[in-house]
Amino acid sequence: MGFAAVARVTHDRWLACSVRDDVQFGLEAGGELQVETTLCNEIRDHRNPIVIDCVAEDPLYKDHHTPRIYGLQSYISIPIILKNGAFFGTLCAIDTKPAKLNNDKVIGMFTMFAELLAFHLQSLELLERSQVAAFELQHENKALTQENFDLESFVYTASHDLKSPVSNIEGLLNELSEVIAREHLDKADVRQLIHMMRHSLKRFAVTIKDLTTIVEVDKNSDSADTEEINLQEVVEHVKYDLVSMIASSGAKIEVDCEEGLVLYFSKKNFRSIIYNLLSNAIKYRSPDRTPEVLLKMGMVDGKVQLSVTDNGMGIPVEKQDKVFTMFRRFHDHVEGSGLGLYIVKRILDNSRKQIRFRSSAAEGTTFTITF
Repeated sequence: MGFAAVARVTHDRWLACSVRDDVQFGLEAGGELQVETTLCNEIRDHRNPIVIDCVAEDPLYKDHHTPRIYGLQSYISIPIILKNGAFFGTLCAIDTKPAKLNNDKVIGMFTMFAELLAFHLQSLELLERSQVAAFELQHENKALTQENFDLESFVYTASHDLKSPVSNIEGLLNELSEVIAREHLDKADVRQLIHMMRHSLKRFAVTIKDLTTIVEVDKNSDSADTEEINLQEVVEHVKYDLVSMIASSGAKIEVDCEEGLVLYFSKKNFRSIIYNLLSNAIKYRSPDRTPEVLLKMGMVDGKVQLSVTDNGMGIPVEKQDKVFTMFRRFHDHVEGSGLGLYIVKRILDNSRKQIRFRSSAAEGTTFTITF
């Protein structure tokens, strides 16, 4: 046979996967024929071989359009059927001269090669699927390793952060007991001790609240309902929660949202992101200038992008690689649990979104989230 090919055949394409051309048929691997002009198109429908020794003498195909278009006189085509029953295409051969093809030996040989091709294609598919599965497993193992590391860090540091205020309260209670036991009670001492106890309890409550938030973020990551987000509305709600911090610092907060922009995200999680970024921006303000924060949301490269820019103290260079780590604070003189940015990163990781930042001591910090 002067021309043979392995063809991928679908309802709208005939694509040559491999070709042997000894008669200058003019088709190379990757080349295509109009599927309607081929007999392979009919084989795709009925899934049976077509074998023609001599077109001119064949009552079924002597007037068929395919031999007339391609000038063939002999033809054999065997369907390639995968193990799952899917039709892949055909193993076909043609010649401009008649040939004795319609016999058990030739048909058996072509059928065997078609079955070998089907086995090879299935093996390639299985190999590809196994590689994808191995990659996904590797990715999951990496994520699991990180989660285990985070969990160990969580347990160790949480116990430390909880132990500190509890120990303080215990010491203050002992001291208060001694003050009360004195013959002459000093109310000023009592008031000071009570104030210190309240401060320790506040630290305890904040740490508990942040730890609970982390657990909720992981627990609800797959079930969080998405809804349309109004940036201005969310910021106003967060400002209400931070009203005393904003008032005492004189912070100026500006929102710039591209008109007509629509973002769908978990409203609860989005509010948590804004709360943590906004409170951090005010908390780590520069003592040399009034804090200013700009929240800007718009489309960048076809995706919604939110940036939160402040003019604060910035993040020290030596701490920038630990920005999203649990229980990390940028500056020791600022109170907090050091969980805010960890929570933000956790929320975004769980929803497969990205966050990055740039920071300078002279200019402040910008966090950018791509949704």
